[in-house]
Amino acid sequence: MLETMAFGAGAALILLLLDLVLRSVTGHPDADTPGPRLLLAARVVAVFLLAATLATGCRTGADLGEDLLWMAVFGLSGLAAFELALGFAMLPLPGLIAAARLGNLACATAFSAHTIAIGILVANVFGGRSFTELGIAAASFAVGQVTLMVLGALWRLLTDYDDRAQMLQGNTAAALAHGGLTIALALLIAHATEGEFQGAWPALRDYAVALAEGLVIYPLRQLIVQCVILRSRPTLRGGELDTAIGTRGDIGAGALEGATYLAMAVFVVSLS
Repeated sequence: MLETMAFGAGAALILLLLDLVLRSVTGHPDADTPGPRLLLAARVVAVFLLAATLATGCRTGADLGEDLLWMAVFGLSGLAAFELALGFAMLPLPGLIAAARLGNLACATAFSAHTIAIGILVANVFGGRSFTELGIAAASFAVGQVTLMVLGALWRLLTDYDDRAQMLQGNTAAALAHGGLTIALALLIAHATEGEFQGAWPALRDYAVALAEGLVIYPLRQLIVQCVILRSRPTLRGGELDTAIGTRGDIGAGALEGATYLAMAVFVVSLS
């Protein structure tokens, strides 16, 4: 346990230093304003998630040199996949990254949630001791990222309000709901891909299950959050919850929605 923790802590430190260099090279160094610091906090979470996977998934303890080699291979690959996915994740939500870096806390909250979600998907697959496993990890991550984007896009069609427009206007309630959903979907997708790769068909079947679980959250949102918690009448679309978040900017309602998504995802994962 202590040895694994030492390897994990060392991997986290190296990844944090590499991330610092990467952010400096790309023109996004550390800043002392709330928005960028919130983005940095999310990156730290993602780095530690990946470091834990490297310490447990790339080591056998039999050969120190090989252990370090595969930790380096999967760590650098995971960091590269993380950076690439961050750029693609925001394509359906243009303007959020720039607004977040300029201090829009609603956009920073949403982008931080996407950062943590991608970190969850990276940490779920980037561990192994062969290039075959590395290829499977890259393919699994790509499919997982596409699944996350598709589910997020479908979700935006189901709400009465335009969450991107609301977040650009500084609506923190919309950002909390959006962020909770994004992380919850990542947990469900990661859960669907746990275990050893057993072929293309089982992998596709598991992603179909993840898609179904993600879509089931919507009716539960309309019933649990809107009816049970907010004590409003049931609706198939819109209703008091969308009005509270999209029109009134009710932070409490946004936090309730986001927390309910996370609770549902943890519930599903815990039952398996």
